[in-house]
Amino acid sequence: MVLSEVPCPKCGKTGLYVEKPSDNEVWVKCHECDLFLGMSDEDWHRIHNSPNLHEKIAKVYKTEYPKAVSGGSCRACKSGKDDLIFGICKSCLYKILIVILVIMVIGSYAVWMSVL
Repeated sequence: MVLSEVPCPKCGKTGLYVEKPSDNEVWVKCHECDLFLGMSDEDWHRIHNSPNLHEKIAKVYKTEYPKAVSGGSCRACKSGKDDLIFGICKSCLYKILIVILVIMVIGSYAVWMSVL
């Protein structure tokens, strides 16, 4: 069964699908990323029949993977991006590295001029 309207709690794209490998187990998977949620059939029926299915699936994902972050925001520019390094997006990280490099060049020039 495909849940086309439900976004994946890990990657944010729609298209989760449900597999039933046995009578008492249900697997929720994502086509785009490696999301895998295994749950009992009773839990699935309780979640599936609720009006806010995407919130329930996100809650199950957060309880099973508490340290996982799905699409954070950059600490510098506050934009929501997926490719974060130490909580900073790549474009802000490059800008910070350029500023540090310029400061180091100016500092080394000042030290060199004071020695002469």
